[in-house]
Amino acid sequence: MVPFVKTQALGNDFLLVDEAASGIPRDYPELARRICDRYFGVGADGLILWKRQDDRFPIRIFNRDGSEAECSGNGLRCVAAYLIQSGVWPESEIRLETISGLYTLRQLGDQYEADMGSPQVLFINRPLVIHEETVNATACSTGNPHCSLFVDRLDDRYVERIGPQLERHSLFPNRTNVEFVHVLNRGEIEVAFWERGVGVTYASGTGSCGATVASIVNKKTDRSVIVHTKAGTLRVDWPENGRLKLTSTANIVAEGRYLEL
Repeated sequence: MVPFVKTQALGNDFLLVDEAASGIPRDYPELARRICDRYFGVGADGLILWKRQDDRFPIRIFNRDGSEAECSGNGLRCVAAYLIQSGVWPESEIRLETISGLYTLRQLGDQYEADMGSPQVLFINRPLVIHEETVNATACSTGNPHCSLFVDRLDDRYVERIGPQLERHSLFPNRTNVEFVHVLNRGEIEVAFWERGVGVTYASGTGSCGATVASIVNKKTDRSVIVHTKAGTLRVDWPENGRLKLTSTANIVAEGRYLEL
């Protein structure tokens, strides 16, 4: 039996499991594949295991396919929302540690602000060949890898065709997340997401950061951007020579016990 909490941030849903609970299988990738299955399991985009260590909470994030993610902006907010709202952590500021680093989050009413650190830009507006097609892409790391394309409009069929090809492009040995960015004005973009190990998702926190970084370095927006997704909005701020701040909602959906071990 695995006790879990189901959470979501703009439709990007995660199952949270206390790593210290008894009876948790230690094959985490297999547990993620089974419990996240939307037909035979509970259903989610990812599994997050958490534990308390003094004044911080180490977490591990597994995608639906069992692969481990370095970070997740939406996942961070989901964990913060649960630990704060449940009273596990009694303060409005919390520190979560992933394999990519330590992240500080603050509760701001019904939203959570995450300090996402300093992004690393890998290349800007570089032509990439996929099969017989060439696309111009900008790549960066916001705790995990991202590849952003600018498009005239969002098209689900284009996302589903190009997304998996770019995810596994030879330039990205560990695969990459892919964002399709339509710039609305200097302060707003709309984005469609293809997430590594998951596929199409309604939203992505680190993906919104990656899309914003790409928009800024390509001089398409200012440094504070509202990101529109299928399920709502996030705000990303990247001050000059500063650190990314990601702000949006996160909600607790349900609690339960996963029995099919």
